[in-house]
Amino acid sequence: MGRLLIEDPEKKLQYFTTNNLDKLSVGKVQYNLLPNEKGGIKDDVTVYMLSEIEFFLCVNAANRQKVINWLSPHLKLRDLSGELVQIALQGPKSEEIISKFYPVSDLKYYRFKVFDKTIISRTGYTGEDGFEIYVSPEEGKELFLELVKLAKPCGLGARDVLRIEAGLPLYGNELSEEITPIEVNLEKFVDFSKEFIGKEAMLKKKVKKKLFGLELTEKGIPRKGYRVFKGDREIGWISSGTYSPTLNKGIALCFVDIEERKEGNEVEIEVRGRRVRGVLRKYPFVRTPAGRYQK
Repeated sequence: MGRLLIEDPEKKLQYFTTNNLDKLSVGKVQYNLLPNEKGGIKDDVTVYMLSEIEFFLCVNAANRQKVINWLSPHLKLRDLSGELVQIALQGPKSEEIISKFYPVSDLKYYRFKVFDKTIISRTGYTGEDGFEIYVSPEEGKELFLELVKLAKPCGLGARDVLRIEAGLPLYGNELSEEITPIEVNLEKFVDFSKEFIGKEAMLKKKVKKKLFGLELTEKGIPRKGYRVFKGDREIGWISSGTYSPTLNKGIALCFVDIEERKEGNEVEIEVRGRRVRGVLRKYPFVRTPAGRYQK
């Protein structure tokens, strides 16, 4: 992930975000979107309010330079990605484990504390309870070596299963410069009462497809790009898919025609030239104790 520090005494960042930064106070984190002129999404980010004029942004790694190029002509921005490492500790025992190192048991969801130069927030991208730790590389290495004695390290494959089960979108799959927040059901993170870049274009775009869930009713694993059919008619495509070990079936997030977004709607997906049956359903697929979009 990219880590950016923005000094913003004139509140210019408000124009470059869809969510309302006035809802933030020092110690709070906010899920937010950076829109483009067309109403699409340059990146989805979390915003930490460090002080009345300082904001810390966690951005997607692949979009880091793009976001810097987008914001730096208008805002005083410093890239801290090389000065801080990020460790995500996620799961039902995360509070118990992290409390051995930092007193954060009293942290509520989407809140953070600062210990010297270390930032710890009760956030994550798995749907589980958890914490994200921003710390210097030297201290981060020491902390990681201690944490792996208490928790199992895992990679992006495990993360992806969890975030799909929780119905959390991923940039490059459900989010892009061409997809508006409305199409991906993120309207609650868009404050249309304020002005922001791309607002009018976002409202004017005719929405034909929106994000919905899909689960297979026979053996198979849905993958990104697979087409979704209703009879002989193609009605959409899969943006993210996986095998859910929790549900013991294939699940997916998909963009489908608005009129077809109905719970239990029987569909098929095309897997290597053959059809596999499934049903459309609302997400999240698994009810989890937390989530990236907790306020």
